[in-house]
Amino acid sequence: MAETKNNPANDLLKKEILNIALEIFVRDGYFSTTGAMIAGEVGISEEKLFSLFKTKENLLHTIVAEAVHLIFDGVDPNQDGKLQEVELLFFINDYFDSVEKNLDFFRLFYSLRLQPGVVDQYKHELHEIVSPKLNIIRKYFSKEGTENPKMETRFLASMLDGIAMNFVLEPDGYPIDEMQQKVLNMYIKKTEYED
Repeated sequence: MAETKNNPANDLLKKEILNIALEIFVRDGYFSTTGAMIAGEVGISEEKLFSLFKTKENLLHTIVAEAVHLIFDGVDPNQDGKLQEVELLFFINDYFDSVEKNLDFFRLFYSLRLQPGVVDQYKHELHEIVSPKLNIIRKYFSKEGTENPKMETRFLASMLDGIAMNFVLEPDGYPIDEMQQKVLNMYIKKTEYED
Protein backbone atom coordinates (compact mmCIF):
# COMPACT_ATOMS: atom_id res chain seq x y z
CA MET A 1 0.00 0.00 0.00
CA ALA A 2 1.42 3.39 -0.98
CA GLU A 3 2.11 5.89 1.78
CA THR A 4 0.04 9.05 1.70
CA LYS A 5 0.51 12.41 3.33
CA ASN A 6 -2.45 11.73 5.66
CA ASN A 7 -1.15 8.38 6.88
CA PRO A 8 -1.70 8.12 10.67
CA ALA A 9 1.30 5.79 11.03
CA ASN A 10 3.50 8.37 9.31
CA ASP A 11 2.07 11.12 11.53
CA LEU A 12 3.04 9.17 14.66
CA LEU A 13 6.48 8.43 13.22
CA LYS A 14 6.97 12.09 12.33
CA LYS A 15 6.10 13.11 15.89
CA GLU A 16 8.57 10.56 17.26
CA ILE A 17 11.27 11.77 14.85
CA LEU A 18 10.70 15.39 15.89
CA ASN A 19 10.93 14.53 19.60
CA ILE A 20 14.10 12.50 19.13
CA ALA A 21 15.66 15.04 16.75
CA LEU A 22 15.07 17.84 19.28
CA GLU A 23 16.72 15.78 22.02
CA ILE A 24 19.73 15.01 19.79
CA PHE A 25 20.03 18.62 18.61
CA VAL A 26 20.25 19.68 22.26
CA ARG A 27 22.48 16.82 23.40
CA ASP A 28 24.99 16.77 20.51
CA GLY A 29 24.50 20.25 19.03
CA TYR A 30 22.41 21.11 16.01
CA PHE A 31 25.34 21.55 13.64
CA SER A 32 27.02 18.31 14.72
CA THR A 33 23.88 16.22 14.33
CA THR A 34 23.48 14.18 11.15
CA GLY A 35 20.48 12.55 9.57
CA ALA A 36 22.13 9.17 10.20
CA MET A 37 22.32 9.92 13.93
CA ILE A 38 18.63 10.79 14.08
CA ALA A 39 17.56 7.84 11.92
CA GLY A 40 19.68 5.47 14.04
CA GLU A 41 18.07 6.58 17.30
CA VAL A 42 14.59 6.44 15.80
CA GLY A 43 15.32 2.98 14.38
CA ILE A 44 14.62 3.80 10.74
CA SER A 45 16.75 4.23 7.64
CA GLU A 46 18.15 7.61 6.71
CA GLU A 47 16.22 7.26 3.44
CA LYS A 48 12.96 6.89 5.39
CA LEU A 49 13.84 9.88 7.56
CA PHE A 50 14.41 12.10 4.56
CA SER A 51 11.29 10.84 2.81
CA LEU A 52 9.34 12.36 5.71
CA PHE A 53 11.55 15.42 6.28
CA LYS A 54 13.48 16.58 3.25
CA THR A 55 16.47 17.92 5.21
CA LYS A 56 17.82 18.44 8.71
CA GLU A 57 16.86 22.10 8.27
CA ASN A 58 13.28 21.00 7.55
CA LEU A 59 13.29 19.13 10.87
CA LEU A 60 14.46 22.28 12.67
CA HIS A 61 11.85 24.42 10.94
CA THR A 62 9.12 21.94 11.89
CA ILE A 63 10.23 22.03 15.53
CA VAL A 64 10.16 25.84 15.48
CA ALA A 65 6.72 25.83 13.83
CA GLU A 66 5.48 23.54 16.63
CA ALA A 67 6.80 25.95 19.28
CA VAL A 68 5.10 28.88 17.52
CA HIS A 69 1.89 26.88 17.25
CA LEU A 70 1.93 26.09 20.98
CA ILE A 71 2.63 29.71 21.93
CA PHE A 72 0.73 31.84 19.43
CA ASP A 73 -2.37 29.85 18.44
CA GLY A 74 -4.29 31.67 21.17
CA VAL A 75 -3.97 34.99 19.31
CA ASP A 76 -7.19 35.82 17.45
CA PRO A 77 -9.01 32.55 18.21
CA ASN A 78 -12.00 33.46 16.02
CA GLN A 79 -9.61 34.44 13.18
CA ASP A 80 -11.34 37.69 12.33
CA GLY A 81 -8.07 39.65 12.30
CA LYS A 82 -9.17 41.75 15.28
CA LEU A 83 -8.27 41.27 18.89
CA GLN A 84 -10.73 42.07 21.66
CA GLU A 85 -9.69 42.39 25.29
CA VAL A 86 -11.28 39.04 26.14
CA GLU A 87 -9.21 37.45 23.34
CA LEU A 88 -6.04 39.04 24.74
CA LEU A 89 -7.01 37.50 28.09
CA PHE A 90 -7.44 34.15 26.35
CA PHE A 91 -4.07 34.48 24.59
CA ILE A 92 -2.18 35.31 27.80
CA ASN A 93 -3.81 32.45 29.72
CA ASP A 94 -3.29 30.05 26.81
CA TYR A 95 0.39 31.07 26.58
CA PHE A 96 1.01 30.24 30.23
CA ASP A 97 -1.02 27.02 30.06
CA SER A 98 0.88 25.87 26.99
CA VAL A 99 4.29 26.48 28.56
CA GLU A 100 3.27 24.61 31.72
CA LYS A 101 1.74 21.66 29.84
CA ASN A 102 4.69 21.36 27.46
CA LEU A 103 7.49 22.00 29.94
CA ASP A 104 9.84 19.29 28.62
CA PHE A 105 9.41 20.43 25.01
CA PHE A 106 10.10 24.07 25.88
CA ARG A 107 13.09 23.16 28.06
CA LEU A 108 14.65 21.46 25.05
CA PHE A 109 13.50 24.17 22.65
CA TYR A 110 15.07 27.00 24.67
CA SER A 111 18.28 24.99 25.00
CA LEU A 112 18.36 24.54 21.25
CA ARG A 113 17.59 28.21 20.67
CA LEU A 114 20.56 29.25 22.79
CA GLN A 115 23.08 27.32 20.68
CA PRO A 116 25.26 29.70 18.64
CA GLY A 117 24.03 30.08 15.06
CA VAL A 118 20.80 28.11 15.46
CA VAL A 119 18.44 31.11 15.47
CA ASP A 120 20.02 32.25 12.19
CA GLN A 121 18.82 28.98 10.63
CA TYR A 122 15.15 29.81 11.15
CA LYS A 123 14.99 33.56 11.86
CA HIS A 124 13.45 34.52 8.49
CA GLU A 125 10.82 31.79 8.59
CA LEU A 126 9.99 32.56 12.23
CA HIS A 127 9.49 36.22 11.34
CA GLU A 128 7.04 35.23 8.58
CA ILE A 129 5.04 33.00 10.92
CA VAL A 130 5.00 35.27 13.99
CA SER A 131 4.67 38.72 12.37
CA PRO A 132 0.97 38.36 11.44
CA LYS A 133 0.17 37.32 15.03
CA LEU A 134 2.14 40.19 16.51
CA ASN A 135 0.54 42.58 14.02
CA ILE A 136 -2.90 41.64 15.37
CA ILE A 137 -1.71 42.45 18.90
CA ARG A 138 -0.15 45.71 17.68
CA LYS A 139 -3.47 46.73 16.07
CA TYR A 140 -5.22 46.00 19.37
CA PHE A 141 -2.82 48.27 21.27
CA SER A 142 -3.24 50.94 18.61
CA LYS A 143 -7.04 50.75 18.90
CA GLU A 144 -6.71 50.99 22.69
CA GLY A 145 -4.74 54.24 22.31
CA THR A 146 -1.40 52.91 23.49
CA GLU A 147 1.32 55.53 22.97
CA ASN A 148 3.67 53.19 21.08
CA PRO A 149 1.76 50.06 19.96
CA LYS A 150 4.75 48.47 18.24
CA MET A 151 6.93 48.80 21.34
CA GLU A 152 4.10 47.62 23.62
CA THR A 153 3.68 44.52 21.45
CA ARG A 154 7.40 43.83 21.55
CA PHE A 155 7.42 44.39 25.32
CA LEU A 156 4.54 41.94 25.87
CA ALA A 157 6.13 39.29 23.65
CA SER A 158 9.54 39.73 25.30
CA MET A 159 8.04 39.64 28.77
CA LEU A 160 6.12 36.44 28.04
CA ASP A 161 9.19 34.86 26.44
CA GLY A 162 11.39 35.81 29.39
CA ILE A 163 8.92 34.47 31.93
CA ALA A 164 8.59 31.23 29.98
CA MET A 165 12.37 30.84 29.73
CA ASN A 166 12.87 31.43 33.45
CA PHE A 167 10.10 28.97 34.28
CA VAL A 168 11.38 26.17 32.04
CA LEU A 169 14.94 26.59 33.31
CA GLU A 170 13.90 26.48 36.97
CA PRO A 171 10.26 25.36 37.34
CA ASP A 172 10.46 24.34 40.99
CA GLY A 173 9.64 27.35 43.11
CA TYR A 174 9.19 29.73 40.18
CA PRO A 175 6.09 31.88 40.83
CA ILE A 176 4.47 31.14 37.45
CA ASP A 177 0.90 31.75 38.66
CA GLU A 178 1.83 35.09 40.19
CA MET A 179 3.66 36.08 37.00
CA GLN A 180 0.59 35.19 34.96
CA GLN A 181 -1.62 37.31 37.23
CA LYS A 182 0.86 40.21 37.03
CA VAL A 183 0.72 40.15 33.22
CA LEU A 184 -3.07 39.94 33.27
CA ASN A 185 -3.24 42.88 35.70
CA MET A 186 -1.11 44.93 33.31
CA TYR A 187 -3.24 44.31 30.23
CA ILE A 188 -6.76 43.28 31.25
CA LYS A 189 -8.91 46.08 32.63
CA LYS A 190 -12.44 44.67 32.69
CA THR A 191 -13.43 42.94 35.92
CA GLU A 192 -16.08 40.66 34.39
CA TYR A 193 -13.36 38.23 33.24
CA GLU A 194 -12.15 37.57 36.77
CA ASP A 195 -12.87 34.21 38.40
